[in-house]
Amino acid sequence: MAEFKVHRVRFFDYMPTAIRAMAFNHRTERLAVARADGALEIFNFADNYFQEKVIPGQDGRAAEALCWLGQRLFSAGLNGEITEYDLENLRPRYTVEAYGGPIWSISSNSQGTLLAVGCEDGTVKIFEILEERIQFQRNLDRQKGKIQIDHGVFLLFNW
Repeated sequence: MAEFKVHRVRFFDYMPTAIRAMAFNHRTERLAVARADGALEIFNFADNYFQEKVIPGQDGRAAEALCWLGQRLFSAGLNGEITEYDLENLRPRYTVEAYGGPIWSISSNSQGTLLAVGCEDGTVKIFEILEERIQFQRNLDRQKGKIQIDHGVFLLFNW
């Protein structure tokens, strides 16, 4: 009887979900991608482009906005919470309620000391960046409608 070489192939149905937000970290050359199913993916552009990490999603916790602050990754979403991620253990590190309804945007100042979130209730909430957490600092004056924060605009404040 003749010998046969067997090559086994398994196919799976890859169903990518929509991208909700992206943020690029220029220092580490990493791209964070938030998917509609709540998953976060980290892509490394330093050497060759590849998917480095995946943080599984949780129901009802899709990120609407992402922000890098050095090596730290923050997300904000329609649930009204700001989440920092533990990129070593691939899970959320902690979550802070913004108390402004759904959050549509998030940005940091150029010094990396403050984080601003634009909320559905028309407020911009400022959080101080601490070593292990973030802490609410103050509200800016309420505007009509939801707030979108542009990174360049926030840099103008130079707090």
